[in-house]
Amino acid sequence: MTRKAENSSDSPITMTITRRGFVKMGGVLFVSFAIPAGFPAMVAESQASLDPSLLASWLEIRSDNGIVMRTGRTETGTGMTGYYAQAIAEELSVRPETISLILGDTDKTPDGGYSAGFLTGMTNVRKVAAYTYQALLGLAATQLGVPVSSLTVADGIVSGKGKSISYGQLVQGQHLDLKIPVTGQPAKADPAAWVGITSLDGFTVTGDPPLKPVNQYKVIGTSYPVPSIPGKVTGKTQWSCDVTLPGMLHARMVRPATLGSTLISIGAIDKKQFPTAEVVRKANLVAVISPNEWEAIGAAVSVADGTKWTDWAGLPGSENLTKTLRDYKWSAPTESRGKAADVTAALANAAKTISATYEQPYVRHAPIGPFVAVADARSDGSVIVWTHSAQSQGLRARIANALGTPLEKVVVRWLEHSGQYGRTTLGGDGAEGDAAILSQLTGRPVRVQWTLQEDLAWSSVSPGWVADIKAGLDANGRLITVHSVFYSPHMFDPRPLGALLAGMPCNTSKPGGWIATEWPYDKIQNRLEEAYGMPNLGAESVSGGLRGNIMRTPGQRQQNFALEGLINEAAVSAGADPIQFRINHTADQRLIDILNATAKTAGWEARPSPHPKARRTGTDPVTGRGVCIMVRANAYWVGVAEVAVVPATGKVQVTKFTIGADCGKIINPRQLDRCMKSGVVMGLSEALKEEVTFDKGKVTSTSWSRYKILTMEETPEINVVQISRDDKGFGGGSEAANAVGPPAVAAAFFDATGIQPRRIPLTPAYVTTLLKG
Repeated sequence: MTRKAENSSDSPITMTITRRGFVKMGGVLFVSFAIPAGFPAMVAESQASLDPSLLASWLEIRSDNGIVMRTGRTETGTGMTGYYAQAIAEELSVRPETISLILGDTDKTPDGGYSAGFLTGMTNVRKVAAYTYQALLGLAATQLGVPVSSLTVADGIVSGKGKSISYGQLVQGQHLDLKIPVTGQPAKADPAAWVGITSLDGFTVTGDPPLKPVNQYKVIGTSYPVPSIPGKVTGKTQWSCDVTLPGMLHARMVRPATLGSTLISIGAIDKKQFPTAEVVRKANLVAVISPNEWEAIGAAVSVADGTKWTDWAGLPGSENLTKTLRDYKWSAPTESRGKAADVTAALANAAKTISATYEQPYVRHAPIGPFVAVADARSDGSVIVWTHSAQSQGLRARIANALGTPLEKVVVRWLEHSGQYGRTTLGGDGAEGDAAILSQLTGRPVRVQWTLQEDLAWSSVSPGWVADIKAGLDANGRLITVHSVFYSPHMFDPRPLGALLAGMPCNTSKPGGWIATEWPYDKIQNRLEEAYGMPNLGAESVSGGLRGNIMRTPGQRQQNFALEGLINEAAVSAGADPIQFRINHTADQRLIDILNATAKTAGWEARPSPHPKARRTGTDPVTGRGVCIMVRANAYWVGVAEVAVVPATGKVQVTKFTIGADCGKIINPRQLDRCMKSGVVMGLSEALKEEVTFDKGKVTSTSWSRYKILTMEETPEINVVQISRDDKGFGGGSEAANAVGPPAVAAAFFDATGIQPRRIPLTPAYVTTLLKG
């Protein structure tokens, strides 16, 4: 990788090079950031955190030309271990194989922040690399006696006028002070904050360092292998469930009988059968611990059988969810966009109006691997937690708050585990609270592993919702106005379950809704979007009830189902082909291009829906196709579903799905392909199967036979279309892939049967009832 140097006279960077205070660490480059105005200087940094104003906290160049970059973001399955290495390598003009990443550990990384969506974290490390590159050029110019303008860099070797030097040689014995602005604060508990924690976005590297022009990219745009994959295949990866510590105890939790039950008495342990097991309790948090994991498991089952809890019946039952949302005394919307008067007038003047109600039950993140965490609360007040959280700094703040421990005493260490899908994005929900509390109570390291049934019963959920939407069309069949109203329990309650049950501090988030739509139809003249939020169902219970939490493509996934359902119904009303109808309502060429490209790959037959041979009866399958779009985070998405429906049985099978994405400049086509396909599988599972069921007191869908997910046998052929653009920056490449599936499947169902499904999942029971109606 060869790169022509930027002209240093144009660079905003100021730096000094000294040998004073150099600490010999194999030729490591140190670069320190200037502390911005208003940022509290971190005097006498503790071992529990790094000073984000020092680039030594971010980047090291070693004598062998290897580069270490640190980021508080973590790998959640998007492939950011590949993306980040590519972005850093591009700016430093090195091979990505030379980049090593340290992820997530709060005592080894400087910035923190969200791991959901890779773009913000990538911006930090990319800027750090760009600033460092300019500093290295200045250092090389001095050492080689060559003007910066005459230097080129290839694979970490700086050359000019017949001379060359590697980065590793260049920084040997040097201490480089480089002043770069950084803003932000560490995450910490704050009862007044949105979700009870401030600064979840962490620290941000600011300024505008010279970045490599797109036309000089050598690594970005290639399918560089994601470095974390081989270890998973060969068994070398250390997972969070692999952590063992001297003196560690294994714990299994004994949960309340219902979401709101309180403890009456604890069952006894048979010491002859379980000689090392003990019961640990704090308020309604009950656990059985033992040095032997199998003994803890067996003893916990025995104790649970003898433990008594109070009754509680504070839920409406999942079959009454829609009625409960309708009966709630809503006040003003939490957020609205658009002008009500303009929409009301447009609806009054429309040649035709259509209205519909869409809904979805509760669903959950449902990773196949349940939560596991290890905590070590020590006598000096320090705490270390090993976890697979996607928000290490936010979790650190929640653990410190719950235990009453100073923030600087808590360290979170990150390890790989099963998928997150957003549920730890806000720093909570999982076994970490259980483990930390039990370790503090016992004075020993404690490992907590949830069971599958426990995870499906007690982890946070993506709340159910209802949306009313109305539209007006003119005499030519064009949409002129849309009014949508979205109702839901809120989805921002990441409080640790352990802290809730133990009655320990865990700041409450603020209930409410928000408009998540990125509006794609610029030719629709008038629109009004309103979102209403309410507390959790069962919010007054000791556990917080059904704790709503964000899930992949939060908010927009749900609201887009209603919007795209309405667009498909409007196309039917207008007698128009669904794809052409969308093109008629946008002037955005990126959206038009990805629609056309995806339709071509899918072999789309241009015609109105439903299919001329649509039917709602019979034992033979009937087929249909449907489409959905979404705009999210500078990316354009299209999904085309093909389905086969057996009316007599209600079985819906997706036979083929084509997904298209324009994500601006694509960083890694192969990994984007993986994200797109995995998102399709997640979305189809939600469209066809997933539903949290509950009675008056507890969740009842606590096994894979009750909370059903798409199987490998049911996974259709998936085709991928990608458009990469050099002139549109980077766009989100993972979220939205799961959101285009459900509306496309619903539209395909209508095309096949002539019946509009306005609710998901399309289970056989629901479909047979729908077709008979």
